[in-house]
Amino acid sequence: MNDWYSILGVERDAGDAQVKAAYRKLAKQYHPDAHPGDKECEARFREITEAYTILSDQEKRKKYDETLSRGREEKQKDRGMGNVGRQTGTDAGNGQVKVDFQNISRNFEQFFGFNPHTKDVVNPVKLKSGVKKDNPLDTTNLFEAFMGIKR
Repeated sequence: MNDWYSILGVERDAGDAQVKAAYRKLAKQYHPDAHPGDKECEARFREITEAYTILSDQEKRKKYDETLSRGREEKQKDRGMGNVGRQTGTDAGNGQVKVDFQNISRNFEQFFGFNPHTKDVVNPVKLKSGVKKDNPLDTTNLFEAFMGIKR
């Protein structure tokens, strides 16, 4: 989620006049007519305009502030609980991949079959030598064929 306040460079408690003044200053600075052909300025101008559209409308601003407050509360809950139950995967909103570093060793155990810290075998099937041939990530045969190695 974009932080419209930081895009315009105003505080959350800024009044309508401050928001409007910040928008006009930035819009003048990044207007596409002042920078013909500059795609970065054009994108920044669109972002500034979108921020102003939301922050200048009282209803939209109220909804946005509520969404921000909920997001902060959820982050505080996650910190307080030690990120218990947090999922990894792709966030549908912005397409970024979330990585859960709290459970990275558990993920390592599941993939490789042993705990890297204690060296305990968690899944003996993963460590069997015969399994390596069926491993889709094993590129030994491809490498040997590329290098011309014959066994």
